Amino acid sequence: MKLTTFAIVGLAMTGTSAMAAEITGGSIKLEYSAFTDETDFSRVGIEGSLEVAFNRNFSVQADLGYQSFNETDLDSNVYGLHGIYHLDDDTSFGIYYTKDDTDLGDLDIVGVEVGHEMSNIEIEAYLAYGDADVADGALFGLSGRYEFENAVGITGSFDRFDEGSIDANVLTVAVDYDVTPNVNLFLKAGGGEIGIDGLGSTDFEGFVGVGAKIAFGNKRGATFEQRSLTKFIPGL
Repeated sequence: MKLTTFAIVGLAMTGTSAMAAEITGGSIKLEYSAFTDETDFSRVGIEGSLEVAFNRNFSVQADLGYQSFNETDLDSNVYGLHGIYHLDDDTSFGIYYTKDDTDLGDLDIVGVEVGHEMSNIEIEAYLAYGDADVADGALFGLSGRYEFENAVGITGSFDRFDEGSIDANVLTVAVDYDVTPNVNLFLKAGGGEIGIDGLGSTDFEGFVGVGAKIAFGNKRGATFEQRSLTKFIPGL
């Protein structure tokens, strides 16, 4: 995985040796979520991202995160690095590496991602492979956000993890409001299910969440969201 990290940095620095690096954006996000039936199963997460550009096309985004699960006493430290190519002001492509360092073992994730903006719509998608101490599998996610003229936004997202014999799906809808140009508050609700070969699927479990995000620099802060398997569900 170290080779992947170096490759990301190399991609972002290609042809930019004569350019000065510049911080273009970043964010800090705090979130709490819990299952609707079992509120003891909850998650508190804090995330921070920072993006540094070498020219108008190439940049690097670094992520740090911490996820704490209440009932199971499970903690996860998240480290991420993205190499980003900005095709234009509206479309960006990235490759990334994320490490979930949990009490139960480590999960290394390598993936590709794309983001696009058009008028009041933002779309983001990723495809990745996770290598864990206990299981390996593919990850996929797609999200879309529409921003109304009154500073209110609505987001729908779908995330999936497929290990072969085990798969998990999560659907989420969120409503957010820009309190100021840099501070955003949000509420979200959704549900998830886990399927196991030979045992069928679990019931669709609902959850709710609330949080706040402070961004600086670019409107969105950093270009991409953090990628972490421990963000899939509110509790374990």
